[in-house]
Amino acid sequence: MSAIDAEIDRYLQAEMELNGIPGLSLAVVADGAVSHVGAYGVRSVESQEALSVDTPVELASVSKSFTALAVLRLERSGRLDRDAGVTSFLPELGAGKWQGVAIRDLLRHRSGLRRRHDFLVPCCGQAGNLELDRAAELMAGAELEGSPGEMFSYANSNYVLLAAVVQRASGFPFAEYLKTTIFEPLGMHHTTVDEEEAHAWNMAARHERQWGRVDVSPSRFLGWYGSSRVKASAKDMGSYLAALLDPQSSYVSVPLSGRAWWNQLEPEYDLGWSVQTEAEWLGGEFVLEHTGKIWGSDTAVVLAPRRRAGVAVLVNLGTDRASRIARALLASRFGSPLPPPQRISRAENPDTWAGVFLASAAGLFAAILWYGARVLGQVRRGDRTRQATAWRMARAAVLAGLAGKLIHSAVWPTGPPHSALPTTIGISLPALVASVAALLLLAAATGLFPRSRS
Repeated sequence: MSAIDAEIDRYLQAEMELNGIPGLSLAVVADGAVSHVGAYGVRSVESQEALSVDTPVELASVSKSFTALAVLRLERSGRLDRDAGVTSFLPELGAGKWQGVAIRDLLRHRSGLRRRHDFLVPCCGQAGNLELDRAAELMAGAELEGSPGEMFSYANSNYVLLAAVVQRASGFPFAEYLKTTIFEPLGMHHTTVDEEEAHAWNMAARHERQWGRVDVSPSRFLGWYGSSRVKASAKDMGSYLAALLDPQSSYVSVPLSGRAWWNQLEPEYDLGWSVQTEAEWLGGEFVLEHTGKIWGSDTAVVLAPRRRAGVAVLVNLGTDRASRIARALLASRFGSPLPPPQRISRAENPDTWAGVFLASAAGLFAAILWYGARVLGQVRRGDRTRQATAWRMARAAVLAGLAGKLIHSAVWPTGPPHSALPTTIGISLPALVASVAALLLLAAATGLFPRSRS
């Protein structure tokens, strides 16, 4: 095992150096027991304090499996049924299509909600972003697509509503219920959804690439209760995976069943896991997997439950390597060689798009200034004269309206707020929007001053 661990160390350190990853921790489970837990790099590039196996890292969407487990615990105690309608617990959702949506549909992302519905609920430090009762009220207006149970469409809002159901069915705040019924019983002593508690444990700082360098992320986008916000250490994730991979465990089993919980999952997605019945990358094995991505962290968990093996990888940088690393480590346990380290593509780096947006905005502004000065000179010389015909006024109004709509969408977005965007995108995208709006306004004004015919 020491030779295998040394090989893992070399592989991970090469990945971190190539991709500028500040810190990475992991847990590996083989034959149902934790076989390797490790931490590499630093908790923060500012403090240079070492990352440890007890350092909590933001899990992002990997949190969904904890929410699903909370639902199972409530079902085992007889306080809910997954086939029950969600409105029986959240009547605020109202009538209409919600009447046909079952808790099981939320667990499987088959409720009719889509990604565009996620930001009906406030995020990023906005007022009420953690009030689950308010989340249910706001989701009442969602226009569900398709019939419940019909089509899979991943949406965080499904698990936000599940957290509200857990809170309502248990009679306890969602965070407290997770702590007392999952984290503490499983010995997860450095796992929480509470930001202040995680900081008291010196949680890993979230990092992102900003103009070519890796720095601590100022983003406040951590998602919502139920769909994200769990912070856990690698050591705790080892305990969690070992519990999940125990087929005899009554703690994580599906209620009223003699079979292992993973043998009862529905295809595609269920109970907080992406279900791969025959994963080609692992020789056709049955695999459960989930990733978690926000701008400041990247996490992944992969399980081969019938082989009682699993890997959790926690990265404190908004990158796209955790899933590939976790897969490589799991495959290596089955005899595959570890792959060479691989650099993330430019397309996956927000800095790339921020540069494109800023360059485009600068080019447009330069063109606007040049052409605007030229048109102004032509007006002063009399080469252009004002002709406010009905058609020209209508065209100018349409162009000005489009410019106003762009500006309104940038200032008051209906989708993710600016604080939910990567830092560099949050700066460069408004600049691009402003340049396009200015171009439309210039076109509107120029149309009212056509060139005089000689």
